[in-house]
Amino acid sequence: MINIPPLLLTSCVGVSAKYTQIRDRTRRIELTIKAIEKWNSISKEIKIVICDGSNYNFSNIIHNKFPGQEIECLFFNNKSELVARYGKGYGEGEIINYALQQSVLLKNADYFVKCTSKLWVDNFFECLQYWNGTFLCDCYFSYMKSHKFMRFKSVDTSFYIVNKDYYIDHFSSAYLNVREAQRHWLEHCFRDIIIAKELKHFMLPVAPIVRGVSGSQGLENRYSLIDKAKDTLKRFFISRNTSYLDYIAKTPDIK
Repeated sequence: MINIPPLLLTSCVGVSAKYTQIRDRTRRIELTIKAIEKWNSISKEIKIVICDGSNYNFSNIIHNKFPGQEIECLFFNNKSELVARYGKGYGEGEIINYALQQSVLLKNADYFVKCTSKLWVDNFFECLQYWNGTFLCDCYFSYMKSHKFMRFKSVDTSFYIVNKDYYIDHFSSAYLNVREAQRHWLEHCFRDIIIAKELKHFMLPVAPIVRGVSGSQGLENRYSLIDKAKDTLKRFFISRNTSYLDYIAKTPDIK
């Protein structure tokens, strides 16, 4: 049985980034607590690290809401001027790097799960079954000429599973290239690195069912049977396109 890695929730209660719809601090805190409750309903064995880049300390709320649970609370100040200039993806990169340097739970782990703090993944354990030792994520593609040609558009950076050293080696500086005013998001920066370094076997064979509320868009994530059909179709076409086979993670022999 595979061990459950720690979950890193990236938070920023006080918003500096321009392109963020939900800016109310109280609302952002409430949505984060709801997400933790949902993760608890998925499994109480998941050890959680919440790291906030606006110097907000969740400790008191966490202690009252989840007494006795192992939740590590970290907080520091992002470089708010740079986050305002370049975008929220810049701040997220800083948050993850800070957590990797300061977290006790992450220090003692070989790999971790990253999720935006207002979201959770209903089929988390189904995704975890495909752990390949390096990196697992979902991807977006654009299709042309009846799916005969595809273009790798971006990586979904709201949720992924990654080996700690692999992240440090490949993605820890990705945020430096975020330019949201030019519509170059963190999702594109991850894609650029994957292409440039020719990384392989990183795409989840199943769609992660990500729920919650997007702080940047202010919208609730919904996942319907139509969405599931589209995701299945996407993976089918990718699996038939030999130029994209290296994106699909290999299924491990899990007992």
